[in-house]
Amino acid sequence: MASVIGITLFREKTTVHKFTFDLPSEGGQAAMSIRSNRIAMMLKSGDISETVVVRGQNIPCTLRAAAMVYDAFSRNPFIFSKDEPEDWAPRWDQRMSSYERQFVPETWVSIHHNGRTLFSTNTSRQIDAIEALAQGGDVNEQIVRRVSQTLFGKDEEFVVQHDSQTAVVFTPFSSYHRAAILERRGGRTGSFAVSVHHPPKPKKPVRYDTFIHFCADLIEAVNVRMFLDRIKAMIEENRISGPPITPAQVQGAMTRRKELVAFANAFERANKVSYRPERPDLF
Repeated sequence: MASVIGITLFREKTTVHKFTFDLPSEGGQAAMSIRSNRIAMMLKSGDISETVVVRGQNIPCTLRAAAMVYDAFSRNPFIFSKDEPEDWAPRWDQRMSSYERQFVPETWVSIHHNGRTLFSTNTSRQIDAIEALAQGGDVNEQIVRRVSQTLFGKDEEFVVQHDSQTAVVFTPFSSYHRAAILERRGGRTGSFAVSVHHPPKPKKPVRYDTFIHFCADLIEAVNVRMFLDRIKAMIEENRISGPPITPAQVQGAMTRRKELVAFANAFERANKVSYRPERPDLF
């Protein structure tokens, strides 16, 4: 059985500006810009230890990909060392909702192990190069600068910025799992914590990957509610802002919210769940 370890999801933004002296007009343009969420997972089962990095376009999909990796490793600790490489596409396909497929096509995830990209739904040579150099460790400005020199040439002048902010922290305890989740609400940052308590023995403890997936559903439910609230506000104020939104997308979001709330309610009925300070508003 895989050891249960803490997991932290970081929001990361990497920007590289290249200055070319013979083309001063292009000096301020970003040569590389990456926004993603990143988790470096330490997986252990007996004598087997693996470090796997999961990246994603948004927090829910990144958490679901991390849950997928943890589940696969817990069932087969040799999954990263077997001769035949694992086909992650069918596994990920099962976790994609019809709403994401139709209305959030920009959603992507990638999985990296020992610097190699094992799976990606949106190949990025910049991310591949960064993870090849980071080798499962933290990403910093020094790594980004070295990658920039490899991609764009050592003779170029660069200004590198790499910002990383904690977004979700999972902490396992002997009697429960806990997640601290930071939210962005209208430009402000809030937070809440959710815990799931293991049932008394001989019942089995709550699976770590199931809890991670539950938190992904919670976060997506909050995001979809905020999206629908913005639509409602635009209708009330008779204004339009941002990219065009179709009635089909609004209906799809309403259906997706119902699904997510049903998933959360089912998990709460099956397990002892507690929130601090309170359960987030899903409707």
